[in-house]
Amino acid sequence: MKEQHTTERYTLADLENWSKATQDVDPPIRLGVLGDPVAHSLSPEMQNAALKHCKTDMQYARFHIRASELRP
Repeated sequence: MKEQHTTERYTLADLENWSKATQDVDPPIRLGVLGDPVAHSLSPEMQNAALKHCKTDMQYARFHIRASELRP
């Protein structure tokens, strides 16, 4: 499968349907930053560069999760 690094922001709805939301994402997303706001985060670019350099088959993504969406 062609390597496809994501620059998308994912939501709680995406997490609830994770298989469907990421079916075409390769390498798989296994790490991420959660926040509100999160669009400004440079973490995915920095972390994905490090993961690629280390030849680690996973990627890091942004998750836009509001405090009101958190559950125990």
